[in-house]
Amino acid sequence: MAMLVWGVLAFVLACGNAPKQDTVDEQPVAVAQDIVPQLLELHIWPGVDTVDAFNAEALACLRRFCAKKFDREAENDYWDPADLVRFGAFDEELRYAEFDSVGEPRYGPTLLHIRPTEMAEERILTVRWARTDSAGVASDVRYVFDFLARRTGYGVRLALPIDLRSRDWETRQVGTVRYIISPQHVFSPEQAEEQRADIERLSDFFGVAQFPFTYYSCSDPTDLFRLKGYQQHPLMHVFPTGGRGEGGIVYSGNDKDIYTHEVIHLFCRHAFNDNTPGLLEEGLATLLAGSADHDYAWHRANLARWLAADSTIDLNDHTNTYQRFYINEHTDVPYAVGALLCERVLVSAGKEALFALLKGGEDPWPALERHGITRKNLTEELRKQLSAQPTEKFL
Repeated sequence: MAMLVWGVLAFVLACGNAPKQDTVDEQPVAVAQDIVPQLLELHIWPGVDTVDAFNAEALACLRRFCAKKFDREAENDYWDPADLVRFGAFDEELRYAEFDSVGEPRYGPTLLHIRPTEMAEERILTVRWARTDSAGVASDVRYVFDFLARRTGYGVRLALPIDLRSRDWETRQVGTVRYIISPQHVFSPEQAEEQRADIERLSDFFGVAQFPFTYYSCSDPTDLFRLKGYQQHPLMHVFPTGGRGEGGIVYSGNDKDIYTHEVIHLFCRHAFNDNTPGLLEEGLATLLAGSADHDYAWHRANLARWLAADSTIDLNDHTNTYQRFYINEHTDVPYAVGALLCERVLVSAGKEALFALLKGGEDPWPALERHGITRKNLTEELRKQLSAQPTEKFL
């Protein structure tokens, strides 16, 4: 059974480039300037205290966020720079929360609450994106998100509530990894040691010295979404596992303390640059560490059976990692295609040739042509490759 999955910009279950993901995502929608004003009108729920001086400043900051978030070149006078250094850019689904799955602006933002935290110079701002009727009653709620608003040297700025949500979580250090552990997850020292061993192998494979990073251990994607600040998200209760690796952080929603697929994305950032081809980076993570709790050999065999059953399949339809297409609910075809391409280059030309591809920019096809792969012959060549036995291990 094949399942086409798209329609949201998903934070969780993500991998690699922003936002490369290990479940569901979609390319950012283009925003026509003539529809921006109707999108940006922030409604305030009755009863929200807008007179309090801190609240008023936080509300003004939230309005700037709504007005400027589509323009990546606009001055950042709404998000805490320290938060950007710590956690990276805010989630793309917050940038495009007003849009439905086909890019239509249907979900207006409403500030529902402003609540204090334990810190005097912090507030939580709860914003809902929903379709509403003429009376303001929500008929279809898409997102509910808790922004942290805090005073900085630049004035009140927005931030992710991750530190607030995880303030009382247990922490452990294992090798270069700082684990921050959800109360809903039971930490496994054995899995953490297995992750340490994988990090050593990845260091050798990439030729990159080990580096420190943070690993948030959550019980499932719902637990992870809540850590990030979501009260509601279209994917919050959809997938049983998932996670994301970016910057210096692995977010794990798989109830485990090992997530080598996501750690590989951190190594790619250190070894290459921020313009690695998504197809090949996701492919390499799948080749070396599998995906969705199955190793590469399992996904390879699954893809081979799927192709053998239908001679009309064109793999060119499945090379965009932003458009997720699953077979048997677990094998993401673009990830598997990327893994096959990485396998081919590693076997035929070696690791340095593959690294050259990963350093070559977002479009891998000109470089892949030098390895005998083109858009025209992609399906034929990969069918041939699948008929041969896979190499046992690359890591």
